[in-house]
Amino acid sequence: MHDPRKILKKLGLSESEITVYLSLAAGRRSPRDIIKDTGEKRPTVYYALTSLERRGLVSKSGKESDQKIVLEPLHKLEHLVEEKKHELEALTADIQILKTALETAAPSSDRPTVSFFEGFEAVKNAMMDSLYCKSKKICSVVPKENFAWQVGSAFVERYVGSRIDRKIETRNLWEQRIDPVIYRDYYKGKSDVRILPDVMHKKFLTTIFLYDDKTLYVSSRANAYCVLITSKEHHDTMMAWFEGLWGAAETYEKTQP
Repeated sequence: MHDPRKILKKLGLSESEITVYLSLAAGRRSPRDIIKDTGEKRPTVYYALTSLERRGLVSKSGKESDQKIVLEPLHKLEHLVEEKKHELEALTADIQILKTALETAAPSSDRPTVSFFEGFEAVKNAMMDSLYCKSKKICSVVPKENFAWQVGSAFVERYVGSRIDRKIETRNLWEQRIDPVIYRDYYKGKSDVRILPDVMHKKFLTTIFLYDDKTLYVSSRANAYCVLITSKEHHDTMMAWFEGLWGAAETYEKTQP
């Protein structure tokens, strides 16, 4: 069961606002009742009520000595979601401006770079970052036991969903077939998939992503690291290797039992 406190916290409410809001949702209608119900101090409750009123989640009626608090319709919570969306859109725009400014200020260099990331979240972020490739094209080589599936289907759905939303074209070389429903919903007609030659099966655990001038190597969950090489020469070499495998691989449909 979902925890109401966690959901309200995600919407940006403070701990005291959440406590007071849930007390109102349980039927309390006056500051005195809320104080008695929650055990919070009087200034804390009044401050939280004022803040909730500014958010449009509650309204007040009557004189302060006999004031009643009215909980606004619950759909008002959805307004907070919309506000969050607008904030994120504005922040995304600001980040693009910042990136441009920093890239302009940074000294140019054609030297290759190698970046190392360690830990589940760092690896997830590196994979998600690949979806912002300028070319809108990603090629991948994926083992049966790969990091994405090992950390859970929620991350896979997030990654693939973002890939579809951003209209990224992909060519994928997989070690094995996946669940037919997942293939139908996320890959069929949206991505080119082929199955690697038998000689490569059970021989590797690292997932490889090729995009722009970058090559991203992602380890298994057990090691939880990734290496990002930014080098056109290295990328071109790996793409030649990928194209060779692509030509030798069977199309997904041909491998159906």
